[in-house]
Amino acid sequence: MIVKTYGSCIYGINATTITVEVNVDAGINFYLVGLPDSAIKESEQRIDSALKYYGYKIPGKKIIVNMAPADLRKEGSAYDLTIAIGILAASEQIKAPHLEDYIIMGELSLDGNLK
Repeated sequence: MIVKTYGSCIYGINATTITVEVNVDAGINFYLVGLPDSAIKESEQRIDSALKYYGYKIPGKKIIVNMAPADLRKEGSAYDLTIAIGILAASEQIKAPHLEDYIIMGELSLDGNLK
């Protein structure tokens, strides 16, 4: 199932909406594409720990996270919550019918708190 969540980044002096597409499918692996920096690439470990703390999990399936537009560099850990909500919705662990109405940003600590 493919789910879209939305975040934002600063490009010059403008804020740009970032579309985070999450696809959970058959297979095993975690792919993060769309020009993420190393802090975003490390988000899998923070998200996994935070979700487990609240009784959720990263499914043992193939997860592809695409951050668009792909030509803009995404930086920082503020996309943790955006990706986590996308994973939960795409794996049908939560029902979130109106995700397109919100920009979701936040860094997750290992115990699931927002920073």
